[in-house]
Amino acid sequence: MVGTMLPRSVLGLVGVALVVALATVCVSAEILPEVMYNVAVPHDVVPAHIVYKIKLKAGQTVNKLMDSEYSDYFAMLDNGDVMTVAKLAPLLGRTVTLRVSTSYPNGNIQVYIIKVAIKDHQTMLRFLKPEYDAYLYENMPAGTELQGLDDLEAMGEEDVKYELLGGHSVFALHHVGGIPTVVSRKALDREAQDLYHLVLRAYDKEGMDMAEAKINVHILDMNDHAPVFTQSVFYFFVPLNVTRFDKIGRVTAHDGDKDKVVYRLAYPSNTFTIVPQTGEIMLIEPPETLVYELELEAFDKRKPTLYSDSLAKAHIEFRYPSDSLFTGESNDIEYDVYPDHAMSKRSAKKRVKRGQLRHTKELVFSEADGAVEGKVVFQLEKEIQWETFKIRDDNPWVEVDTNGAVRIKKKWDYEELGPEKTIDFWVTITNNDRN
Repeated sequence: MVGTMLPRSVLGLVGVALVVALATVCVSAEILPEVMYNVAVPHDVVPAHIVYKIKLKAGQTVNKLMDSEYSDYFAMLDNGDVMTVAKLAPLLGRTVTLRVSTSYPNGNIQVYIIKVAIKDHQTMLRFLKPEYDAYLYENMPAGTELQGLDDLEAMGEEDVKYELLGGHSVFALHHVGGIPTVVSRKALDREAQDLYHLVLRAYDKEGMDMAEAKINVHILDMNDHAPVFTQSVFYFFVPLNVTRFDKIGRVTAHDGDKDKVVYRLAYPSNTFTIVPQTGEIMLIEPPETLVYELELEAFDKRKPTLYSDSLAKAHIEFRYPSDSLFTGESNDIEYDVYPDHAMSKRSAKKRVKRGQLRHTKELVFSEADGAVEGKVVFQLEKEIQWETFKIRDDNPWVEVDTNGAVRIKKKWDYEELGPEKTIDFWVTITNNDRN
């Protein structure tokens, strides 16, 4: 065998290095601070009752239930459950202390101290019901007491402390002896949120016994939203061969309280009526002119009744069936003849030349497409180079440049759009060619 003899000084250094390394390994394992839990258990539970469950962390394992005067009554499971293995009646009225040792992969030791109070089940804290339903009208001022909680009291102990879990920014607990009450911290809006889930927890004076009850807070509706029309102007183009009692079109309004909306004409008309329940406009007499504008009102059927803040308009134009609006043609339209009922207020036949009506554009966008104000979302095409464009009625969502660029005027919000979830507008196209 061939080898090299190391000097004593080198061997000494190697030995020291090994000792230091071993010392480092030994020091790395720690005994962590003890964690304490309190729990109360009825004296008449049967064996295999789970007293407490330790929530083990990743890699943490149970070593054992440490020996004590009362350890024979309990067992420790690998999943963290502390379980009874014998009847606890002999321990009635006592508080026993259990110690559970656990370890982590790095060698650290964690000991849990579990104090178990064995109490007569008739004196343990409990609520009359496990779950309560409470009620509060929306818009009520801060400090309004929730209704429906008259029997919200923990039984079994005289000196009880309460804690409200959940909804701290919205509700507060009031308890100065007797039955606890829950009050609002601010006025609430049912349309924003109509149900809150709370938990009321009760403790005994020693902090050993605890009981919980769920509270479902229902926010009741008040009539605080008037109907709002989905459009300020509704356009209807109707063929002249329409007959009496035909439906011209339908207007819509949205009610923030989800109430049924009723419609009516703001001013009576001899030519049209509106179906109150549906908003459908119906022809009741032959038209005497080609263009009508009706003003409309919407209201709900609640008490007190709320009316729409502003009137909407229905713009109705009667057209010949040969009009390009109905046939899809785009040529200029000339009308040489009107039916007698349309001429009743005219002294003679007139030759009318109307502008060209182009096909309706229908494009699909997402809410994200309208996130940047000023962004061009699409371009209207010119048929000749001298054409200019102008939006017909002011629209809160889009604006149109003279070159036909359609821009975002206000960031699109899907929730603020009407029930149809559309942005509708008309554009006037002017031919500026002097020839």
